[in-house]
Amino acid sequence: MLAIFCGRLLTHWLITLLISLIERKYLLKRNVLYFLVALKDSAEVFAWLGLLFLAWVWLIDHRVKRSRPTTGILNRVTRALASCLLGAALWLIKTFLIKLLAASFQCKRFFDRIHDEIFQCHVIRKLSNPVGKKISPEVNIEKLGRMKPSKVSAWKTKKLINIIKGRELSTLTHSLGEAQQQDKGITDEQKAKNAAKAIFKNVAKSGSQFIEENELLGFMTKEHVERLFAFFPEAKETRKIRKSFFKRWMVMVSREQKSLIRALKDTKTAIKELDNLASAVLLVVVIILWLLLTGLLTTQVLIFILSQLLLLQFIFGNAAKDLFEAIVFVFVKHPFDVSDRCLVDGDKLEVEEMNIMTTVFLTEDGEKKSYPNSVLASKPIINSSRSENMNESVEFMVNFSASDESLEALTNKIREYIERKPKHWHRDHSVAFKEIAEADNSKVLKMALHVTHTLDFQEAKERTKRRSELLLELKKIFEELHLK
Repeated sequence: MLAIFCGRLLTHWLITLLISLIERKYLLKRNVLYFLVALKDSAEVFAWLGLLFLAWVWLIDHRVKRSRPTTGILNRVTRALASCLLGAALWLIKTFLIKLLAASFQCKRFFDRIHDEIFQCHVIRKLSNPVGKKISPEVNIEKLGRMKPSKVSAWKTKKLINIIKGRELSTLTHSLGEAQQQDKGITDEQKAKNAAKAIFKNVAKSGSQFIEENELLGFMTKEHVERLFAFFPEAKETRKIRKSFFKRWMVMVSREQKSLIRALKDTKTAIKELDNLASAVLLVVVIILWLLLTGLLTTQVLIFILSQLLLLQFIFGNAAKDLFEAIVFVFVKHPFDVSDRCLVDGDKLEVEEMNIMTTVFLTEDGEKKSYPNSVLASKPIINSSRSENMNESVEFMVNFSASDESLEALTNKIREYIERKPKHWHRDHSVAFKEIAEADNSKVLKMALHVTHTLDFQEAKERTKRRSELLLELKKIFEELHLK
């Protein structure tokens, strides 16, 4: 009776003591603590049932002679307790495997994004603070920079995920003037732009359109400045950040944080669904083991169970196949995350929500479109969000009689236009002379302009707008130079 009513409390104390002892030695150093905390409840139940089993075995004195019915009852109780203990052990293993999958999956898929997001939030808070003034406790960025995805522990991964989930992108707005004091959180694009203006004013010289390297060094170390420059085009060469680029970067950081939080939330939901499915299957297995060990699984019961399993296989066979394919698609292939823009069956879609069985997309018209993951597993999917900056090519033909001077003037005017639009195009472009061909019974010179956008494939509408502006500018240049 003491083992039944007080054993649960005793095992709770023992497991808690064990965790505290391990924590003192292995805190944030190994995966041991992470998994021990995650398995705490299952481990307590297993230990409690083990204590009950030992108490029952030691209670029975096998030297005492008993009747056959009494011996049979005692043996069945022993087997029942043993089957419960075996079930608890299987449940503990199941929980461990699910946690192992969650830790490895989250670290593999999200470590780099979490790493960059924490660093960028740290930079924003640093730049919004007056020079030399300390801010509230922050993540150790130096230690974070030394972390490698292959070596980071599951416990550290969980800590980083909790930092992202619990951290609202914000600035130290009390340092940036009265106009910003009432709203410290950056919750939309307009607030991100307003915060970017305030930070730029706090860092750059009055009237300047750039943040210089020496101004950044007043807020952070040389190493952090170099990492920050990596987020801006041309910054490594010019050693300064243009105001328009800084504003766009703030908007991108705000978007990425929202996207990352949603992706982590959906991943947690998917893992929870997988855990529920595994628990249901394991429960059936434990019941069958319990019937086997207690001797209650007679021939008639076995035939009944097998007939029900055959019936279930006939009814749910295809569903089980789809479920397996969906699990492989989500946790092994995983071609996209929430907020990614993809091309599926020729449709441009944005990932709205990911579950175990289905993925919900948003069309360009704002309609929701749902696909079974088992169907998506067999489709080619183009993920635009994780691609590099877009390239743009415009081909045209110039009359072969055009002079060398006019062709040189053409390339110069194109270069001047590209350099006037640093917010739209990278400076590295090319005007290629492809071939001499025939068109309308006259010779023409086929040419092509190759340029690189300052945005990625997520901004499809903006890409169309910029291409239109480029074509109109080319038309204007042709007219100015009287080129046919």
